[in-house]
Amino acid sequence: MTTLTRTSALPGLPWIFWGCALAYTLTESLRPYPGSDLLKAIPALSLALFCLRRLNGAERVALVTALCFAAVGDMILDRGHDSHLLPGLAAFAVTQTLLSLTFWRRPKGTYANLIWGLPAGTAVFLYLVLPFLADTPQGDLRWAVGLYSCLLTTMVMGCCWSARHWRPIAGAFLFLISDSLIAIDTFIWPSAAGLPAIFLTYFAALWLLFARNE
Repeated sequence: MTTLTRTSALPGLPWIFWGCALAYTLTESLRPYPGSDLLKAIPALSLALFCLRRLNGAERVALVTALCFAAVGDMILDRGHDSHLLPGLAAFAVTQTLLSLTFWRRPKGTYANLIWGLPAGTAVFLYLVLPFLADTPQGDLRWAVGLYSCLLTTMVMGCCWSARHWRPIAGAFLFLISDSLIAIDTFIWPSAAGLPAIFLTYFAALWLLFARNE
């Protein structure tokens, strides 16, 4: 099995990824503006190209597809979490499913014992958040957010199960944090720092999960 160990397979990847990620985060108050959806999607697409060049076999297909669906979700959510969360969740649900299948098929890694506390943490989070999602501008989102949270938790558990380095685990947990912040900032406690925190944790999650996956 081939793993991602360096960024030399795609020269300039850090500049492409972080240049677009930071540009999008710094201009988030202006979105949506012409090209903002593509700007947000470029980091995921650059990593998809990286995986396409570095991997082989079933893992390449799964991870490239997962990142392409993440890019689609990015473009949808660029229109606004309060109005486009449901289709965005659908796109990212495919991403989490493919990542879960990939991670759980790998051999047991060094940090497998971390998986045991995650379901309880997700249950507590959903208990606190779901009442706020019963009546939103997009309707009742409790089932959609609950299902997506389970898929996301399964992905993080799979990463913990198979990872042999702390970086992908940090990325998986940052993915969990970023998506949790979306629900909190959109429906419970909007704040000036909310969206920048969401974007920065999300982009950092992608980088740690895919750019240096050891």
